[in-house]
Amino acid sequence: MIFILGLMLKWPWLLLSAVQQRAVVTRPQDGFLYDHLLKLLEPVAAVFPSFYAAAAFLLLFWQAYLLTNFINNQRLVNKANYLPGMVLMLVSSFIPEFNYLSAPLIVSLLFLLSFIFILKAHSHPNAKGFIFNCGLALGSATMFFQPAVFFLIWGLLALGMLRPFRINEWLLLLFGFLTPYYFYLIYLFLSDQWGTVHTLLEPFSVGLRLGKQQLWFAGALFLTILPLLAGIYSIHALSSKMLIQVRKGWMLFLSYFAVAVAIAFVNPGTGFTNWVLVLVPCAAVHGFGYLNSEVRLYPVISFWLTVAFIIGVEIAAFR
Repeated sequence: MIFILGLMLKWPWLLLSAVQQRAVVTRPQDGFLYDHLLKLLEPVAAVFPSFYAAAAFLLLFWQAYLLTNFINNQRLVNKANYLPGMVLMLVSSFIPEFNYLSAPLIVSLLFLLSFIFILKAHSHPNAKGFIFNCGLALGSATMFFQPAVFFLIWGLLALGMLRPFRINEWLLLLFGFLTPYYFYLIYLFLSDQWGTVHTLLEPFSVGLRLGKQQLWFAGALFLTILPLLAGIYSIHALSSKMLIQVRKGWMLFLSYFAVAVAIAFVNPGTGFTNWVLVLVPCAAVHGFGYLNSEVRLYPVISFWLTVAFIIGVEIAAFR
């Protein structure tokens, strides 16, 4: 159902991207691994012009699937549902850049994997593998988009919140973070490219350069923020009835959202590409608000209003 919904919502973007061949974002501030990936994919994209658009859609769907499965399996809600994945497909349809292949889109998937690993470590008897994998995902994310390094702070805070302090577990998270760089440095040494090590570090800048926006942007902002506030309200209202693990899980989702917003301001460039990082936690909180709304008509009205808005934006884009 999530796949079909996403395909119906994003089909115009897929067609438009295939025709204009612009479904990939390349920026000077992107990581070196992302640059290598694009060079590797160039021959495929030359034969299949819609390849980048299809890859971006599959990345979004994969995140929607993982998020929905994780929330249901970890019982972060009182009954299984598909709302988080549905919302992710909805909110990612507001902005054209969210449907393009980009470094932040790949990093968003790695952030979600790190979140899954660290939360699974909460009650697992042998959590070392999950902690190491969390650090590995975070380290890999920085190779695609270096400001992702600030998410390591979230990883350490999450580990401190979920488990008693053990220095070996904190070091294990840091070792996992450094592992991708360890192997990449070995590759540079063996391939006689050691002189390019300085390119691993790039300067950071903070700012917000979105340019002048049309009126539809205000509608997209309203349809994103209002359900987000409703979800935060529901989490706060029901927190006293939640199990400790569930309450910690939603607190980590909210902190995930806050850190993702902060990272979006680092090396922003022009446009909304960095803001794809906030989609996953935003979708999780939206879904919780829909499921636990005291006004039963609210989810239905919000869903169809959002769908109508997306269709209107897509019709305007094709004119």
